[in-house]
Amino acid sequence: MLAGCIHSPLPGTTPTAPGPAPVGAIAYPEPGPPYPASTNDPFYRQPAPARLAGMAPGRIIRYRPISPRAYRISHVQARAWQFVYRSTDTQGAPIADVATLLVPPKPRRRLLSYQVAYDALNPVCAPSQEIVRGTMIEQWFVSKALKRHWPVVLPDYEGPKLAFGAGRNAGYAVLDAIRAARALAPPQLINRRTPVALWGYSGGAFASLWAGELAGNYAPRLPIIGIAAGAPPANLLASARHIDGGAFAGIYFEAALGLARAYPQIDLDRRLNERGRAMKHKLARSCLAQELAGVRDPLFSGYSFTRMKRYVTVDNLLSMPTVATVARANRLGGHGLPAPLYYYAAWFDQLTPRDEAGALARRYCDRGTVVHFDWKLGDHLLSAVTGANEAMDFLAARFDSHETPRGHRPTDDCPDIRRRWPTEPSS
Repeated sequence: MLAGCIHSPLPGTTPTAPGPAPVGAIAYPEPGPPYPASTNDPFYRQPAPARLAGMAPGRIIRYRPISPRAYRISHVQARAWQFVYRSTDTQGAPIADVATLLVPPKPRRRLLSYQVAYDALNPVCAPSQEIVRGTMIEQWFVSKALKRHWPVVLPDYEGPKLAFGAGRNAGYAVLDAIRAARALAPPQLINRRTPVALWGYSGGAFASLWAGELAGNYAPRLPIIGIAAGAPPANLLASARHIDGGAFAGIYFEAALGLARAYPQIDLDRRLNERGRAMKHKLARSCLAQELAGVRDPLFSGYSFTRMKRYVTVDNLLSMPTVATVARANRLGGHGLPAPLYYYAAWFDQLTPRDEAGALARRYCDRGTVVHFDWKLGDHLLSAVTGANEAMDFLAARFDSHETPRGHRPTDDCPDIRRRWPTEPSS
């Protein structure tokens, strides 16, 4: 571990991290015991604000070993630790976030930050909770990285308030989780020079891209070498209009509630009618894609094919100045990225209009990012699977490359936006 970090184990936790040993012979702790839900687990407790304010972003507060479980199958082929670390929320205030570090056998010297699309208002939906229950559907993607012997960090990037849809909150959490993972792991495995890649799909892509956009000012020394992002909600206003009244309408309702947690000026509670208050109560106990795990899923909880106007006292929530301003503040593409991007989008995406996907690729290209763009023939759910192998191969090529393009090409015609990414990274 890096010197100078504060590590405060709680009763029942094991204050052991991988020790400084050769990479092929890392001394792992024994698997930890099962832990209670985050709402009852003191591990998730927020430190006093004064203590947080005195910490640097990415500083570890406490950690413990855990026993990860794959989705409805068996244990994950990796040792794992959870850690609480100092991060920053949307308003710039210090907060404590949680992340999980997975280290496979014979790990390679690289780090993947995988952002799970948990898109939730319920703390039991966070990746740190799902990985110990065996309910994280995206474990399939994580396992692909572990099979390549990549260490993986999984941040609970929505933060303690579950501020779903808040881009800065998510981006800061991702970057600080990477900083903290570097402090927790053996320095000969993960250190300041270890290359880092970001990957996520849908809401996870949103968090990954926000991390990339914020990295230049917030964490400029992180050696990010590549980003893979699948079907991100490029423009929250456009996505909200696109899915309102459709099969995925519940995600719009969740995002509105999540943004209200990060931006009090929205004052959404004052605009909810009786049905809206019931909807808020129900979605606060839901988990996206977790109906099979015994938790309500907003896609299958009665909100498909309904419209927001049924739940609010205003004619058009999106036309309200405060709501529109917040949505625009969370639109992707305002800044360039620190590394080449593999951006894959679903041709029949139910969440992001096709023109918005192309516009986001163009915005990144115009800001100097090398963009490898690819349409996937399918809808939002299918493209998560069909794009995974190419995303992994792209990141593998970035890890194996010894050069990262920094001064990108002229932006007059953005020649790097392509239907398929090239085998060799652009020079």
